Amino acid sequence: MTSLALIGALALGYFLTTLTLWIGHWFSHLPWSPLRGFHVLGHHVLYPIGRRSLSDRFLFASGWHDSVYAFVPWFALEGVVIWTILPWALALVVTAEAGVLVLLFSFVHAQFHVISSPLARSARFARARCRHFLHHDEDVNYAVFDHCWDRVFGTFADLRLVRRAV
Repeated sequence: MTSLALIGALALGYFLTTLTLWIGHWFSHLPWSPLRGFHVLGHHVLYPIGRRSLSDRFLFASGWHDSVYAFVPWFALEGVVIWTILPWALALVVTAEAGVLVLLFSFVHAQFHVISSPLARSARFARARCRHFLHHDEDVNYAVFDHCWDRVFGTFADLRLVRRAV
């Protein structure tokens, strides 16, 4: 495995995983989506609007209303793509990378909703939190930390809109 192949595979993995997260989140918000119940009836019921999106500890929905289920089909599809197009060594690295990105996504997302987050001192985190809270008020900002796909698909709300909403 050459270093160029590794760098290319990691870049592909990053964009594929963030796209998978974006699609899974966006799709679960569509009114006709069969996955809507998992995310919208779970996470968005617990945190219905941006102004009421903080709690002492992150609350997971339970049972058939746990948001995690809304992402399972998309990650299975991503796995098929990764293991179909890449040699096994690169596929293994990209799968590990996807796992790390999903854990990071989950951690940062949980920190958005925790009152005393250790990340709260960061101005970058504060902006990201505001963008996420706006997501709870409008159908925008489906990504957690990298809004590349929100910009590509026209679902990114800029800071002027965020400041108005908070």
